Amino acid sequence: MKKLLFILFWIISTVVFGQSESRVQLEQEITAADRMAFANPDSALITLKKLEPKLDDDRLKSKFLLAKGSAYSVKHLSSDALRLGLAALNNSEKSKDSLMMINSLGFIGNQYYILKLNKKAINYLNRAETLIDYLNDNSLQQVTANIYFVKALIYKDNLDPEFAIRYFDKAINQYNKSKDKSSLLNINITKMQKGYCLIEIGKSKEAEIVFSDVIRESERNKIAEVYSYARIGLAASLEGQKDFIKANHILLETEKQIGKSQNIEMLTEIYDALSQNYLVQNNEERYFFYNQKLEKNLLKNEEIEKKSFSDLLDKNVESQNLELKNNQRLFYFFVILIFLFTFGSLFYIKKRINQLKSVKA
Repeated sequence: MKKLLFILFWIISTVVFGQSESRVQLEQEITAADRMAFANPDSALITLKKLEPKLDDDRLKSKFLLAKGSAYSVKHLSSDALRLGLAALNNSEKSKDSLMMINSLGFIGNQYYILKLNKKAINYLNRAETLIDYLNDNSLQQVTANIYFVKALIYKDNLDPEFAIRYFDKAINQYNKSKDKSSLLNINITKMQKGYCLIEIGKSKEAEIVFSDVIRESERNKIAEVYSYARIGLAASLEGQKDFIKANHILLETEKQIGKSQNIEMLTEIYDALSQNYLVQNNEERYFFYNQKLEKNLLKNEEIEKKSFSDLLDKNVESQNLELKNNQRLFYFFVILIFLFTFGSLFYIKKRINQLKSVKA
């Protein structure tokens, strides 16, 4: 749920002394494209394509790959995003750049979470955490927060929202230690996820306060990327309080604001909420209207996700074949065990019968 709220800003701000002015400019442009990807991934990809020929060192290449991966992730092309994340990891490992290795590991873990492969996600996130603990570098506060954030999402899905809130709070605490705009954006994204957890445990009024705070922050700091998402969350908190009229008003306004961008995921959230709200209000006409829009978008999402999983499977045929061979070996091992157990049991029974016969004789 709320998939688009956890797919960006794994690239951390690192201070490197002695950088040339052109390199600093390139790094700023890559970061700007990464931020742009959240709202307009196609424009971000065009910008990144123009920057690619100018890249002249490994760290910039790794940052470029992760920024490009973020854009593909927003477009629901998770297999491509994962491929770019793995390329960034490989690049940073070759150059022995520990900071970018951590960013890459976190990004990969995030992509696996999006693909609902939580065991793989935890594996990469734990590897990133191990490196963070080893380096003990203050510049890693943001990526540490990112890891807490994705782990909170996994706990939210697999345990309970109250436990997840603790990790969202830990992430917010880490983000607050940094003052750049990326941190401000991530703080507000994290607050929104916390808001959805509050709704799930029946604290919709508290959630309303959280989402209203995010809306004010996004307006004050001109963080356009989260404004519409916060309004959808605010509507959800009002639905939890049975104020469907006010919730629908907010959702309809938000639909108008984002309609031209054709953000399928966000529109799907809106159509889902509107159809459910009109159903509760017994407005049959509006319910069917938005339910049809919802079904249309769900089909688009399903096609995109199928393509992502298909691509991911095609690119992992070798590892899957190895896993299949291992499973086959395990299967044959169990077959042999069952055969031996059965043969042993029959031998024992036959022996016991013969003993009984000899006693009777």
